[in-house]
Amino acid sequence: MLSEEILVFRNGKWVDGGPAPRNSAGFSDVKWYYANIIGYARVAMCFIAAFLLYRVPWLAAALLLGSTLLDWIDGPIARRANQCSVLGSGIDWFADIASQLVAMCWWVSLQPSVLPWIAAATCIELCNCIFDFATTATARYPKMPPHLRERNRFFSILDWSMPGGSYTAFGNALWLAYPLCILAFCMRLKTAGLALLLPALLYLWCELAWVVFILASWSEPARYAPLYDDAGFRYCGMVPEARRKLLQRASDSAFTLLSTECEASKARGEIFWVNIWQRSGGGSPMPVEGAEELDTWARDLAVRHYQHEDVELDGYGMIVNPVGSRGQDWHIDYTRDYSTIFIPMSELSAENAVQYAVLPAPPEIENPDSVDLRAITKASDWVSIRQLLAPAWSMLLMDFGAIHRGIPNQGAWDRHMFWVSVKKRGELLPPEPPLQTAMPDAFSRLPDNGSTERPGRVPPTEPAGSLTFHAPVPITAGPTDR
Repeated sequence: MLSEEILVFRNGKWVDGGPAPRNSAGFSDVKWYYANIIGYARVAMCFIAAFLLYRVPWLAAALLLGSTLLDWIDGPIARRANQCSVLGSGIDWFADIASQLVAMCWWVSLQPSVLPWIAAATCIELCNCIFDFATTATARYPKMPPHLRERNRFFSILDWSMPGGSYTAFGNALWLAYPLCILAFCMRLKTAGLALLLPALLYLWCELAWVVFILASWSEPARYAPLYDDAGFRYCGMVPEARRKLLQRASDSAFTLLSTECEASKARGEIFWVNIWQRSGGGSPMPVEGAEELDTWARDLAVRHYQHEDVELDGYGMIVNPVGSRGQDWHIDYTRDYSTIFIPMSELSAENAVQYAVLPAPPEIENPDSVDLRAITKASDWVSIRQLLAPAWSMLLMDFGAIHRGIPNQGAWDRHMFWVSVKKRGELLPPEPPLQTAMPDAFSRLPDNGSTERPGRVPPTEPAGSLTFHAPVPITAGPTDR
């Protein structure tokens, strides 16, 4: 790509976002997709039609109609060939805009009195094109709820013509009637134009209702995102109710499987975690309840929240800070190339919170397992220690290389969290010494406070369960639609 670096929208402005992502598809990768070639042809047909309006009007009309009909097939071709791309969506909308503008200019040149009406209709179409494509490019498209008319009768046309976002036969008829109506008037076929006028007006109602739906469902990037450039946390929303039940079942099942080890760690006052799945563990997670669904959801979380990072899933599981724990040393998870999504399953309070350090510049770290924060403070102009408090079932993304620790739990309940960790590709994991536990592939703990070493997550000697899962794959950002 021509640009080596990117800007990102943060705190209401565009700021330096560092190197451009290397794991996403570029123009050279998608330019010859079948649907994109159809899009190029549609644009070319519109421009040729513009030159033929007064020379060969019937051919100009045929080209504009052909461009419209090709719009009917490019999406299915892209999906069938697995060649959907955001670029293709942009080309598709550009072809629609070009066709609208040529038809508008043609009709107005023949009958200037229609200018206000055709301009209003074209503005509806252009608004639809611009905002629908803008939504597509975010990779977060609003799902049309069933029976939208129950919320407002204005949206009745959408329930009739495109329930769920897909055109019915009635919707297809309206979609085709609009360009045919305009072309009929351009060709001075007044009777045909008047016959098509009512379905054409219904189509404009459909388009207007759709753009209102898009705008009403609009989601701007967070203007004041609580994400610190020097390693911190970002709030990513709340866990849906169905996923909460899944996590609770998996947690209960995991701690039942490891009840002896968990109780022993609690008795010692140690913060500990259970690895339900680990990248170095051969691809099979613990046989917890709902294991396959949990595996799919954990990977989906990683894809959605790290879509612009060249990372791979490293693992997921449960971490417990029991009442009366001694807390952790300040540390970085292995290296600066690790990041984790934490989901507290109980309240993250002032008595059991996670603390993290914010510094003016990334420090030199000799031992990521036990960071000497006192020495860093002496070498820095300032250090800010922050404490993360959050309600149960919030999703909290810890930035790469965050210096953090779990504090001693002085509360009235054990603090449970589900975690999903990723690592940037290209770096090897540190050595992982074995631990003597009943299930060394699933269970590991932190050392006593003051230890200079922190055991890594342990590779399994046997599969954790009998279920079979797909091998872990690199997480990449991909196109979302045509």
